[in-house]
This record gives sequence, C-alpha cells and structure tokens, in this order.
Amino acid sequence: SGRLDTTLYGPSVPIHLTEYLSGRGRPRNGPLDGNRRRSLYLEVRRNFLQPMMISFDTPIPFSTVGRRNTSNVPAQALILMNDPFVYEEAKRFAERLLAETDNTESRIQRLYWLSFGREPDTQEVTNAISFLESQGAELGLATEKAAQDIRVWHDLCHVIWNVKEFTYLN
Repeated sequence: SGRLDTTLYGPSVPIHLTEYLSGRGRPRNGPLDGNRRRSLYLEVRRNFLQPMMISFDTPIPFSTVGRRNTSNVPAQALILMNDPFVYEEAKRFAERLLAETDNTESRIQRLYWLSFGREPDTQEVTNAISFLESQGAELGLATEKAAQDIRVWHDLCHVIWNVKEFTYLN
C-alpha cells in the first residue's frame, strides 16, 4: 500500500492480538498494522504467535531453526482473503491509487506496476475495467461513478493481492 516505515532499528512493536489470542500472560495489544514496521520489528511471544506469520512459515520460537520451511497451504490464501490487516491495507492502496492518478486506465497500470512490477496487457486492463463496472453495478452505481468509487477500487486491489503472481516470486 506504500505505507511501510523503512526506518532502521528501534523498539519492538507489540503484535495485534485478535479475540482468539487469549490466555494467561496476555501481553499488551499492538496496532493492526504493526506500526507500519517490517515484521522483523514485531515482538515474538511464544504463547501468542501471530496467525499471519505462522501461516507464512515464520520459525516457531521454541528451538533453533537451521533452515526456514516453505509451504503452500490453504491457510495462506485464506489469510490473504480474510485477514483484517490485508483488508485495510488494500483499502489504503486503493486510496493511494485514487490520489495519484486521475483516470481508470492509468490507475490500473499503476496498480499492476506496484503489485507485479510490470504493465498490464490489454486483456488484463479489459478484465479490470469489467470488474470495476460489475462491482459498481452490485453497489448500484453508474459506470462513471464506479470508476471513482473507493469501494470498487478497494475490491480490485484486494483481488489483485490474491492473484498467484502477487504471492509467488518467479
């Protein structure tokens, strides 16, 4: 979404505790976005591990780990679809696109460039425009209004972040 704080060093950031992370010794609750810091700066509590980090193979802090596991499991796709952090960052990304560019095609090009490091092909632009129009129709918006509505762009950003190309490095 463009909001990462790249400042080096500093104190650890407490993890965001969901309602399901409960128990004796519950630490203080941190911000949903990790204070915009890299995950390297998140506190690690053995009894309160962050679900997103676990699903993406963070080492479990009970013993040393010589090599990090890599997996491809359904929990990863579910986190990208349902996690409140991902949902909020997709909304912020949509806000960024609406602020940076002034027409639909340039927004789609910017979306692809920032998400995949490449320009979209003609079919991808057509599909994105079709998606925006159909989402706008679901919300009862005219085509012109849909192209400017944050909700449809939010949905498109969230969808793009769930595409295989976004998740895997080539």
